[in-house]
Amino acid sequence: MNFIDTPIHQRYSDKDVIVSEGIKSNNAYVVLSGKVHVTKKVDKKTIVIGTLGEGEVFGEMGLISESVRSASVIAIGDVVVGIIGKELFEQQLKNLPEDFSAVLTALVTRLRMTTDMLAKIGIELNNTQRLLNSYTLHND
Repeated sequence: MNFIDTPIHQRYSDKDVIVSEGIKSNNAYVVLSGKVHVTKKVDKKTIVIGTLGEGEVFGEMGLISESVRSASVIAIGDVVVGIIGKELFEQQLKNLPEDFSAVLTALVTRLRMTTDMLAKIGIELNNTQRLLNSYTLHND
């Protein structure tokens, strides 16, 4: 089975929150139509760390590591997603070699660390841009 052929679909409107950072969930999602922003809170600020479109998957880290969501996902305009439930995912995982789940878990851990670093870099970039803008405004 292809994950794009998921039997359960959900529709979202512009700015609807599909996944909330910090909440535990057993589902992943595939974008069937539309686009979504992936956002992360760092130091009380929310920054966009990515944009996903048709055919792309999000929420997979929760399926593999059974941990809380590391980011939020918000609809940009009208969005339809297919739901990849824990059972469907585990059924597909059975088709892989046994020791492959250890590789997936390691990848999820590294991806979570990278996401956290990317969010912190984004905040630093915003702060630096603000500082440069204020300097430029004061020297004109």
